[in-house]
Amino acid sequence: MRDASVRVKEPPDDARILFSHKRFIIATVLYLAGPMTMARLREATGLSWGDLDSNLRYLERHGLVEVRRILTLRGPRVMVDLTGEGRRAYRLLARYLREVVGGLDAEPGEGDA
Repeated sequence: MRDASVRVKEPPDDARILFSHKRFIIATVLYLAGPMTMARLREATGLSWGDLDSNLRYLERHGLVEVRRILTLRGPRVMVDLTGEGRRAYRLLARYLREVVGGLDAEPGEGDA
């Protein structure tokens, strides 16, 4: 029988903003690959333009990403990068997720007799 008293602690307040799977995907790509154009970020995440734009605006409002418009020889581009605060929040959430997953020692139902 499973232990009904098992509780998972809440994620750190500073990392809650990234707790949405779409925002987590955006942050993961930027954390691993560094700054990139919005077009490249859309390709890397597989998100629609609308989803990407609304989630970037949300992350920017909370100070976790920086969105800059730049001019290139090929025309204007939108560059996106995690801020220092965004990197810190990502590391906090990654640590939290490792702790939660690390606490799982068996698949549900294994060891039940």
